[in-house]
Amino acid sequence: MRADFDLTGQLVWPGAMLLNDYLSKNDEMLQGCSAIELGSGVGITGILCSRFCRDFVLTDHNDEVLKILKKNVDLHASSENPNDCAGLVAEKLEWGNSDQINQILQKYSGGFDLVLGADICFQQSSIPLLFDTVKQLLQIRGKGKCKFILAYVSRAKTMDSLVISEATRYGMHISEVSGTRSIVGNLDGVIFEVTLQ
Repeated sequence: MRADFDLTGQLVWPGAMLLNDYLSKNDEMLQGCSAIELGSGVGITGILCSRFCRDFVLTDHNDEVLKILKKNVDLHASSENPNDCAGLVAEKLEWGNSDQINQILQKYSGGFDLVLGADICFQQSSIPLLFDTVKQLLQIRGKGKCKFILAYVSRAKTMDSLVISEATRYGMHISEVSGTRSIVGNLDGVIFEVTLQ
């Protein structure tokens, strides 16, 4: 067994708390929908959403994190309400990897109602790949039929502007959801809604 020193996906980040709070207050948007989460980490958001969603796909690029995700899905499935997570699965997804995106879309050929992400914008080099992936997922349903809900936590002003400019560069409209700006831990957090233009 090898040690995995990249603990990024093995922690519950402030953005996950922000997203989970937002989704629990707006659970009607989850009722009967299909959703995919990018950078799921340990899977806390997916497990919450599985109570409402028809299908929920948790994704991560890290193999160690995927093992944790799959174990958490199995543990949740074996809990007292196994029907609550009938559509909860974990899949490998490296942002920008069209082969992996296509493998997921072969299983979910109709695409998703929602794409979710929490606290996944902290490495500049990954932002173009993130929005490339989001665009591919949004295009399956077409304009107005799918949206990306991003729980964003501000850590650097350069990242703040990069997230907005990259969404725009990839042909998407990004807007702050009114009333969602808050302090998470000691950081500014906000929910963005991203749609195709």
